[in-house]
This record gives sequence, structure tokens and C-alpha cells, in this order.
Amino acid sequence: MKKVLLFLSILGMVGIISFAASGTTPVSTPASAMVVASVNGEPIYASILQSAANIGQTLMAIRKVNPKMYQLLLSSKAGTDFLKAYNRAVLDDLVNSVLMEQIALKDYNIQVTEKEALNKVKEQVAKMLASYNITKEQFSQYLQSQGYGNIEQFEKSSVFTVKFSMTVELLRKAVTSSATVSNEEIKQYYNANIDSFKTPKQINVEHIMLSSEASANKILKEIKSNAITFESAAAKYSLDVQTKNKNGDIGWIPESKNMPSYEVKLFNANIEDIIGPVKTSYGWELFKVIGKKSASIKSLAEASKEIRSTLLSKKQEKLWSDWLNSVFKKFKSNSKIKIMI
Repeated sequence: MKKVLLFLSILGMVGIISFAASGTTPVSTPASAMVVASVNGEPIYASILQSAANIGQTLMAIRKVNPKMYQLLLSSKAGTDFLKAYNRAVLDDLVNSVLMEQIALKDYNIQVTEKEALNKVKEQVAKMLASYNITKEQFSQYLQSQGYGNIEQFEKSSVFTVKFSMTVELLRKAVTSSATVSNEEIKQYYNANIDSFKTPKQINVEHIMLSSEASANKILKEIKSNAITFESAAAKYSLDVQTKNKNGDIGWIPESKNMPSYEVKLFNANIEDIIGPVKTSYGWELFKVIGKKSASIKSLAEASKEIRSTLLSKKQEKLWSDWLNSVFKKFKSNSKIKIMI
């Protein structure tokens, strides 16, 4: 189990280095490093593209699970063309991320430093380690086994993506800050979507699942004679392993259209009534009603917070989309972008 959790957590963290961007040359990048693109005079280095594309580690993973695909990717023209196209697509993303950071600084005075991003990465790693009870040594060993270097190298490689992510978060907040929702808009939405705030009638039901009608009738007879309670019978005889330790409680069932006939009977029954034996797709079952709730509807006051959040989110999404399709698009078209590969 620990290995599975470790693997899942690694996947979540490694995912953050699949899209990276930096406005400055990494400390480890030598001055003679190849420049693969220039965005308004700002270089994107081959080392950054290599980290973002992550082709080496991806190919090694493919080699382990599908050697034939690995060979085709490296030896065939179609394979190498695909890898080149993928590399170029990643570079296009890098260009967009640099542009995003540039316009954030130019128009909104937003700039996330590498130090701030590194602190965020360390915070994320620490939370992940604590959440899955993994030591730094275990995480570092896994990273090295997958070709990502030690934990410090991983954190530094992740800075570029986190820096961009933090920038976009602040930029989006600035762009959408004008979004507001009035009380009248909330009221209109409530009236137009009144059905979504309704809760149907509900019943709380216990059941006993059995293999035959005969065994169901036998246990029902015991229950009616008070030789055993319904709950004790569920714990002792029910074949449903998920509910037998909860006295057969299957929780609250909402009323709906096209219910099977036995559910209709359950909704019409009184609390403590027993329905069955009933033949279902799971076997023969006995049911007992232990609770009922009437249909209800949230008031405008109760639904107001939820509606405000929904409408605000929609308005913010539209403002962001409009900004991307106008302001950012124009900024990109007026930018000097050079691709060197």
C-alpha cells in the first residue's frame, strides 16, 4: 500500500514539471547554453525545454512497458517526427507562459520571484510527504530511480512551473476583480432554477440480503416473533458485507420517478414497517423503514451564498476568456517571437 501511495503522490508532483517557464536563466545554465526561442528579447534555453518536455524520462518509461513502441519512436521517421512535433508543442507552451509573465508585469505589476516559487514548491512537497507519511529519503530515492535527480534537483526543476502557475493565479485575480453579483441577479437565478433547490422525499432503510425466498421467510418469521431483531438478523445473516456491520443500514433513499414497486411500497410504509421478501437483482431481500424526511426546498436566503458563488464564477470565467481572446492575443501578435529550432 505504501508503494502505491508513493507512486500516486509522485505522479501528482512530477506532473508539475511537464509545463515550465522562466523569465531568467537558471543558475545552473551555462552562458553558452543553446537558446531555443526568444520572446521580446527574453531567451528560453534548451535546458528549460528539455525539463518541460521531459522526453528522456518519458521514453524510459515507455521502454519498460512497451519496448516495441520505444524502438519505433526512436528508429522510424514517423516516431522521430512525432517527438519533434511534441517538443515544438511544448516550446509553444513555454512561449505563451513567458508572454503571460511579461504582460502580468507590464500591465499589472505582477512578478513572482524564483525564491517565492521555490518556497511554494518546498511547501507542496512537505505537505505531500506529511499526507502520505513518506520520508524525504524515500521520495528522493524514487526520483533518482526515475531519472529526476534528488529531491533538491526536483524542487529546482519544479520552480519554473510553479512560478508560472502563481503568476497566472495573481493575473487572473486581477483581470476578474471587477466581477460582481447583485441581489437581483441572485433572485432571478433562484426563480429560474427553482427545481434545482428542491429536495425530494427521502426514507432511511435497513435491509437483509439473502440467497433464497425460503431463508428470507424463515428470518422474517423470527423477526415477527421477536426471536431476533431486524438489526441483529442483518448483522448475523445478511450477505451484503458492506452493510451487515451497520445493522443493514443502506442510508437515505430519495424518491424518484420509475422506482421499482417495492420502493414505492417503502415510501408508502410507516416507520418500523418491514417490506418483503422481495426479489431483486442481488437476491432475496427484507427491508425496514427506520426514518422519513418530507420533501423540502431551500429558501432564497439559504441558497443565496451558493448562487452568488455560481454566478460570480461564471462572470469571472467570461472576463478571463475575453481577456485572453483580446488583450493577451493582441499582446502576443505584437510581440517579437523567434523560434530557433
